[in-house]
Amino acid sequence: MDVNVKKSGTSAMNVEIVGDEHTLSNLLREELWNDSAVTFAAYEKKHPYLGNPVLIVRAKDPVKSLKGAVKRCSDNVSAFEKQFVKACGK
Repeated sequence: MDVNVKKSGTSAMNVEIVGDEHTLSNLLREELWNDSAVTFAAYEKKHPYLGNPVLIVRAKDPVKSLKGAVKRCSDNVSAFEKQFVKACGK
């Protein structure tokens, strides 16, 4: 998976997520809305089967907000993994 910053400014950025369909883009979009500094979070994909999604973030500091969303998603997956292993007994 590659990440291409298509547009970056002081209050907005567009990030292409190469190799994603909708899964990661949707997860990050949802998590970005948990940040009070985010004023807009969405993603677009021009064609359902072709192309890559572009995550659109508008925030006080979009880089900081996106880094925070990635960290929180990672922490949630790690916590789920621990609980899943515990539930399976393995």
